[in-house]
Amino acid sequence: MRAFLLTFFIFIFISGYTFSQNIKSISKKVSEINSTKNIKIKTVPYSYFLDKNQTSDNGIELKGFYKDGKLKKIEHFVGLSAWNISTQYFFSENDKLIFVLAKKYQIIDENGYIKNPKLLSESRYYYTDERLVKVTGIAQNPDVENSYLKESKTLRRDLEEYK
Repeated sequence: MRAFLLTFFIFIFISGYTFSQNIKSISKKVSEINSTKNIKIKTVPYSYFLDKNQTSDNGIELKGFYKDGKLKKIEHFVGLSAWNISTQYFFSENDKLIFVLAKKYQIIDENGYIKNPKLLSESRYYYTDERLVKVTGIAQNPDVENSYLKESKTLRRDLEEYK
């Protein structure tokens, strides 16, 4: 029994250490993408989404960030009547989703529009082999693993379709 418990605790320690290393390597990759020079930006305007019957009170914008022809990052903005939602998707060298940063801002209060939008929530989603491995902050969607994977693929298609 003692040997089993010792083996169990060693397994837990090694798993935790490996997990921590994965998060650190994802964070490092995201930082590298954000500091990349000479990145090409493709912007999909609100009019594209209007043509697809996707509307929002304060607009929708999609940006793809490319290095050497490969998509590295997507920024997606949706402006709703009382808040804005900004989501960033980051991709690995083999085009797999590795990280999502989702922020929600309040833009209107009882007195009207706020001069400086107020951050309401910020969440980080870490993926390994397109499987969610960690969430920090408050998850906005209970089925977040599948929704962000699906959304990233839809946004990629939108970037490819827009000329």
